[in-house]
Amino acid sequence: MKGTGDSGVSRWMGFIGILVVVPLFVGFGPLGSGAPGENASGAVVAHWYNAHATQNWASIYLVGLGLAFMLVYATQLRSVLRQAGSGDLWPNASFAAGIILVAGIVVLGTFQVTLVLAAHNHEYAIVKVLNFFSDNNELAIIFGMCTVTLTAGLAILLKRDVAPLPKTLGWYSILVGVLALGGPLAFVDFLFGFPIWLIATGFVIATKQRRGTLGPSPESSATSATSATGGPTGARLVTT
Repeated sequence: MKGTGDSGVSRWMGFIGILVVVPLFVGFGPLGSGAPGENASGAVVAHWYNAHATQNWASIYLVGLGLAFMLVYATQLRSVLRQAGSGDLWPNASFAAGIILVAGIVVLGTFQVTLVLAAHNHEYAIVKVLNFFSDNNELAIIFGMCTVTLTAGLAILLKRDVAPLPKTLGWYSILVGVLALGGPLAFVDFLFGFPIWLIATGFVIATKQRRGTLGPSPESSATSATSATGGPTGARLVTT
């Protein structure tokens, strides 16, 4: 039953990728931009946030929605990578990186909520500090984005003996991970490279699942191995 459920989720991985990308893109993009720069005074920053309170709360909730779908995506990606014959190490590392990415953005969101509330209460000193932090807090996103794509790429490329995902996808995953470390290129990578990777990987997985070329589920493999070796029941029969 578990394998059947995983297969059902795999068929929708492309659309889950879209459900991750669209809220994050809108939340970080149109709704999350326009705030005063890091050197603006606390009064200026507070005035802007009070004038755009609805916009900022919408951004926070949309990003939270995208992260919820990201948890589903990261969990299913680990199952798919294991199903495709990538072993345990790199799929587990990719899953852990996805959790780090989500957790990092959640922590940043907590500071953003504090900034909005501090602006509402006219706490100008707090607002100035948090606004400076908000303009220089990209490390958690860069680290998570880099490790998610690099570990997924390594999982695709290093072990290809069952039903591997395309090499092209593996190399693109590595490229996205490397560009995340490229300084100014990291912003472009987050804006275009990473969203394209999420959607493309999802649709590749969904297509292979529909065609039946994704590989056996871990449960099926375990059952086959048990049957081939006789299993516990066979051992009891021999003893009897």
